[in-house]
Amino acid sequence: MKIVIFGGSGLIGDGFIQESLRADDVTEVVAVGRTPLDLTHPKLRHVVHTDFLDFTAISDELAGADACFWALGVSAVGMSPHDYERVTHDYTVAAARTLGAGNPALTFVYVSGGGTDSSERGRSRWARVKGRTENAILAAFPNGYALRPGFVRPVHGKQSRTPMYRRFTAALPAIAWLVRLLRLTPVVMTSTAQLGQVALQLTRRGHPRHVLENRDIVAVAAAAGRP
Repeated sequence: MKIVIFGGSGLIGDGFIQESLRADDVTEVVAVGRTPLDLTHPKLRHVVHTDFLDFTAISDELAGADACFWALGVSAVGMSPHDYERVTHDYTVAAARTLGAGNPALTFVYVSGGGTDSSERGRSRWARVKGRTENAILAAFPNGYALRPGFVRPVHGKQSRTPMYRRFTAALPAIAWLVRLLRLTPVVMTSTAQLGQVALQLTRRGHPRHVLENRDIVAVAAAAGRP
């Protein structure tokens, strides 16, 4: 399989890359970004691209892809509505348009997040924009999926750029007993490894649900042997 990954420099994108590189049935991983990743591997190829509203210039690099894992995203905090929508929705749809033209049967796995508003009518602006992006991907690809993780625990050594996430990760060993006691893990928590495995499983076998909440993500990962 040839996998194209956007957002590989982030926490979830790194999980996609690491799990894809480990998979025997993945022959090539194409990481698209503004700068190359600080990572080398025989399967990994870096494609540097700066115009995320138009991917036609690298359409040949994307051709033949079996799947796209989209982990590119930003926080809405401190961003103007226009800029947030451009990065969250417009970038994603532009890439989907180019990839879909080359392979309409491609599996497109889009990472949104818990609380995403697929009705596009709720009060939260970020949730509406994420919901609109989900809906665009699911309408464009029969094999399109949206993942809505809660808190994502790093597994491969990558750390989140968000201070709150880093503080919570550092505190996990101290509160692990409480998480287990309350059985919250499948509801609110997953890991970068699980997300990578789920994206690969969706590419290999599909899933009856096209929007997977955190509990669904954990269940699919467990079935794939990644608890």
